[in-house]
Formats: sequence, C-alpha cells, structure tokens
Amino acid sequence: MIVTIVHAALPAADARLAADLALQRARHGRKVVLLATRTLRGASLSEQLERMPARHDDIVVATCGDDPACRSALVAAQVALVPLAPEQADVDTRYGRIAGRNHARMFNPGLRVLFVTVGGATDPAPQAQCAMRAYAAQVMSAGIADTVLHLPDFRSAAEMAALYEEVYLAPHASPQPRRRTPFASAHPADGRLLQKQGTNRP
Repeated sequence: MIVTIVHAALPAADARLAADLALQRARHGRKVVLLATRTLRGASLSEQLERMPARHDDIVVATCGDDPACRSALVAAQVALVPLAPEQADVDTRYGRIAGRNHARMFNPGLRVLFVTVGGATDPAPQAQCAMRAYAAQVMSAGIADTVLHLPDFRSAAEMAALYEEVYLAPHASPQPRRRTPFASAHPADGRLLQKQGTNRP
C-alpha cells in the first residue's frame, strides 16, 4: 500500500506525520520504506515506485511541493494525506492545490484523499472546522480525518495511533496481510537509508 503525504505549507507537520506513520506501520509487522522526494536521485519516482512493491509491503512518500514527483506519488498511491491548518482552508487562494488533487484522481480514480486537521494547543473552533469541510468538499471523494493533530508536538502517541487506524484499518481500506517479523526500512529527512535484520538495500 502506498500512502502519499501531500505538502501543504506545514513542513514540520508533514515530515513528522510521514515518519510517524511509517514507524507505526513497521510496528504492525510490515516491511516499510519511507521516501522523501527531495532526496531522490537518479531514476524517477514513478520508476522507483514501480519496483518497490515487490520488495516492500508498504511505502510512505513525503512530498515537498506540487512538483512532478508529488504528482507521480499521487498517481501511484492508494491514500493521500493532506495535513492542513484550518486557517489555510481557503478555496480562493489555494484553488491551485485543489485542482492538483482533482487532476491526480483523474489518473488514479481509486485514490482516497484524506485531509488531516492540524491545530494548536486546542482543537479548532466549529467555524474553522466548517471551513475545512468546505475546502475538502472541492476535492473529489475527499474526506476529513476524525483525528486532529496538535502542534508544535503531536499531543500524544494516541493521536498517531488513531490516525493510523483511519488510514490503514478503516472499513474501506484494503486489507493487508500481517508479517510475522517486524521490519522497517526508511529514508529519513537527510536521505540516509536505515535497515534492520540484514536486508539488502532497495
């Protein structure tokens, strides 16, 4: 399963969300690779994503903007997560990003777009949540996660656990077989590849 984290002007939240989601998936016994598109060299992202499913159970892609790599990641993904602060949910000023999500779904009709509300110390006000729903409604078949993430640090591991269930264990998510041996392989922000249990480099 490929999950793409769409950069939406919250770089700290985007990177943290991608890393934590990959870690949660690995703890469930999955063979996971975390890709940061800004660190990719050589072969295009689409070529790499075509090869990786044979060696990995799951892929989490952290994008860095609406560039060709982001578009490739969206076309290949089953789920797109879009972290967004309520004050950024402005249809008029950010319509280009909405168009980008809809364009990706034209090439990938099965893509599930899930907006993730990012708040501060407290939950967003009801009016702000309404703005989020209005913004998400502009993207075909998009929804808003029930889980709200809080900055500067996510309030607790419970937030990520709840979001993990919405992404991977929701009734409409494709069932995935569990592996017996935990494994995690990741490209962190600096591009280094972390490996466990003597596996080969991808």
